[in-house]
Amino acid sequence: MQLRNKEIFKIHADHCRVLANPSRLAIMACLDVRDMSVGEIAEVIEISLPAASQHLAALKGKHLVVSRKEGAKVFYSIPDKRIVEACRLIRKVLIDSMKQRGEIAAELYSDGDVIIK
Repeated sequence: MQLRNKEIFKIHADHCRVLANPSRLAIMACLDVRDMSVGEIAEVIEISLPAASQHLAALKGKHLVVSRKEGAKVFYSIPDKRIVEACRLIRKVLIDSMKQRGEIAAELYSDGDVIIK
């Protein structure tokens, strides 16, 4: 077997590197629920505003999130929800595997992953 286009695996790995951060994964989960401002994101995932801005810049740099300005606020959203579906699937696989090994007794996440009040 021969792979035709190995470059796609390099691009894939690069996107996975950007997502390989708990705060960025939490941001993606939040934005899956609704569009949010940087301040709202920082509050929900309990990080500083500068940290949230830096994480959003990294995600935006890979086109995983987009922004739009409404008055003085900038709101972020996910242009293609399939990326959060992939992240959710990975979490479900991890949880199921941990349950099978007896490492956890209950669900770590609900089906919705994130509760935003």
